Amino acid sequence: MDATTGKILYQKEPDLRLPPASTTKVVTAILTLESGRSLKDSLTVSKAATRVPASKLYLRPGQTITIEDLLYALLLSSANDASMVLAEEIGGSVEQFAELMTKKAHELGATNSNFSNPHGLTAPDHYSTARDLAILFRYAMKNVTFREIVQTRISSVSSSSVVRKKTVARRISVRNHNRLLWNFAGAIGGKTGYTAAAQKCFVGAVVRNGVTLIVSILGARDQWGDTKRLLEYGFDNYQTLKAATQPAGKPMSGEQVNIRPESISTFVAAPEGDNKSRGANGYFLQVGAFRERDRAESLLKQVNEKGFNAFVESALLNKDQTTYRVRVGPYADLFQAQEIAGELLDRSGYQAVILPPP
Repeated sequence: MDATTGKILYQKEPDLRLPPASTTKVVTAILTLESGRSLKDSLTVSKAATRVPASKLYLRPGQTITIEDLLYALLLSSANDASMVLAEEIGGSVEQFAELMTKKAHELGATNSNFSNPHGLTAPDHYSTARDLAILFRYAMKNVTFREIVQTRISSVSSSSVVRKKTVARRISVRNHNRLLWNFAGAIGGKTGYTAAAQKCFVGAVVRNGVTLIVSILGARDQWGDTKRLLEYGFDNYQTLKAATQPAGKPMSGEQVNIRPESISTFVAAPEGDNKSRGANGYFLQVGAFRERDRAESLLKQVNEKGFNAFVESALLNKDQTTYRVRVGPYADLFQAQEIAGELLDRSGYQAVILPPP
């Protein structure tokens, strides 16, 4: 799928209903992020949540954990108990939350999906399709918090419990199951899934030279091989495929999915005065976005050292969180922005996303 337009570039049985395994958790995350609850809210773990089969954090009844940490556990290490806690607290019950999941999916156009749980473990009335998952992931990637979580490689979460009137914290490392983040240029996030019934599943996105593609696979045996071949085919034949899916006489939609990579390791210093937008018009290259300003400034220094005029721009995501974006530009036209994006990749190894004029 072309993430910018939502057009399908290649498909094979896209509407075949299959068990989606843990790709289900994309919808769990969407509902959580749109619930109106603060990411800093702490939720209490129920006994029922701890009884769900692995994979999981092995949470214990009565422990508390923030919504933000539950989302990291959900989307990186695919923790089933984390999904149960979110469903029970936000939906009122697993059953009510599942109904909300199905309703949301249908509202977004994923009408061949039905969800009966928040984690994706096999159930008779729990199914989706490759097309639906691409639609849902495309929508989810418009959410800044979702994007930042799914492109995080390794993190940690913390649960708390009261022992003898003292609060005891337990720190748990979580690692992203999406191998593309380590070995496929331009990978910007995804969600894996596996059960015996579903086999291997994946939905994710990759960006190259301003083009963002979404790939969705259900029932795979060669999960990563199939995923990479599909993506390479899409990028190699993008112009041809795009032309083939564009109705004659009708221009492509100008809708832009604002997603960006974080294939970035270390990163230093623009003065505070540079922390503003460099003009309202033109195309910008976004090299990275971080919740920590020092990481953004470190990347800024590296990009500037490669000969690019980069800057840091801050944006308030919500009352609790600010994101710091490393950008280059603006450029007058898309062709120039694409050329600079290619130079940036060649010189620095950083894959930028091209953002259109507002």
